Parts: sequence; C-alpha cells; structure tokens
Amino acid sequence: MQRLLIVNADDFGLSRGQNYGIVEACRNGVVTSTTALVNGAAVEHAVALRTQVPELAVGLHFTLTLGKPVGNTPSLTREGQLGKWVWDMAAQGSLPLEEIADELACQYARFIALFGEPPSHIDSHHHVHMIGAIFPLVAAFAREKGIPLRVDRDDARRQGIEANEVRSTSGFSSDFYGDAISTSLFMSILDAGLQRGDSSLEIMTHPAFVDKTLMASKYCYPRLDELDVLTQPSLKEAIAERGFRPATFRDL
Repeated sequence: MQRLLIVNADDFGLSRGQNYGIVEACRNGVVTSTTALVNGAAVEHAVALRTQVPELAVGLHFTLTLGKPVGNTPSLTREGQLGKWVWDMAAQGSLPLEEIADELACQYARFIALFGEPPSHIDSHHHVHMIGAIFPLVAAFAREKGIPLRVDRDDARRQGIEANEVRSTSGFSSDFYGDAISTSLFMSILDAGLQRGDSSLEIMTHPAFVDKTLMASKYCYPRLDELDVLTQPSLKEAIAERGFRPATFRDL
C-alpha cells in the first residue's frame, strides 16, 4: 500500500529567513507544502520566492494571534494588533465569531490577490482553528471553497469536535518541534503513522535560516535544526522505504 506524505512548512511570509528556509527545504529536501501568513511582514518576499519552486503547494496559514488583521476585527485586536488573548476569549465564551468568519474570508481573498490562485488548503497559526468554537466555521468555509483543512484528529477527539466530514489527511503530527529535533524523531513519526495505518499523513515543520525576526521568537534555533534534518540526503530514501509517497493536499 502506498501512503501519501505531506511535509508542510508553516509560517511562509513570517520573515525572509523563514521564507529562504522553506524554499531550501523544498528544493533540496522533503518539504512539499507550505502555508502563508498573508499578514506577515515578509509575505511579498514569499510570493516572489515561490516562483523559484512552482512545485511547492501553498496554503493559507489563517492567523488570529499575530500582526495586523486583514479585515475589520475591533473585538479581537488590541491597539490594532492580533494576539494570543484569543484563548482567554474562548475560555470566557466571548469570541466574536462573526468577526472571525469575516477575517477568514478577508485573509482568503488576500491570499488569492497575492498568489494568483486559491490556497491548496487551510491551517492556522498556533492552531487557532482547532479551538472548539472556531473549528466549525473554518471547516464550513473550507467545504464551501472545496479545499482541504488540516485536522488534528487526536485534538478533535479530546474536545469532542466533529471532523469526520472534513477533507483532510487521515493522520497529522505536530511532534517535529522543540529542542530535540533529529532524523530519528522524524522517522519515529513516520513509524507511528504506519502503526496507525494512516493512508495519508501530514507532518508539521518550521525549517528556516535564522534572521533578526526569528531571533526575537521563542522558537528560533530549532528551526535551523529542522532545516538540517529535512534536507538530509538519506531522508527521501527512508521515506520511500516505508511506503510513503511525497504529496500535497491537492492529492487528497
């Protein structure tokens, strides 16, 4: 049985170093897909770089926690900025769902204006689309547009989120993250997918070259380690040996 493997690099458009790392991991590594922050400081740079790797599928990295909104979200912003207080609002039951739905539509339209095509799929910065109150509206939007959505099925089960009707991979892993990045970690994620019997698996990654923007991030130097692992010459062979075929969300 041939299984589909999507190695997605989040944060396209966050910074130039992030953009260069993603393109390097696609051109000389195993990254097949990325997701763009359309309100990112370096998103225009990302658009220009993508022309060098047309095989790189680009999705929408929906964000409610960073930068300026694309639409009008007065209830979500503080001093004009989005931020991580979205989880406090969720806990309090005070999320402005109409504003969130409008922001999603605005970011989607901005994506098409930038890249000249619809996104390959949707996921989100800091996984905000997996917040229980937000997931249904993002899932409905993805169905309306006819595109897949990243689904962390374990998280969905824990929260009681109904995700069976969502077009997505059968497996998803966010475990390739943190201070213990290694080839063996990547292999263990593949092996876990095999044990579950995943017919399709997405692995979330963040490969990058470090720049000043990323040096200000809490997750900085491990991005370099991710880039090193994802461009290991032996990795493609190891993936093939396990019966996985490189894919994008458009293959689902």
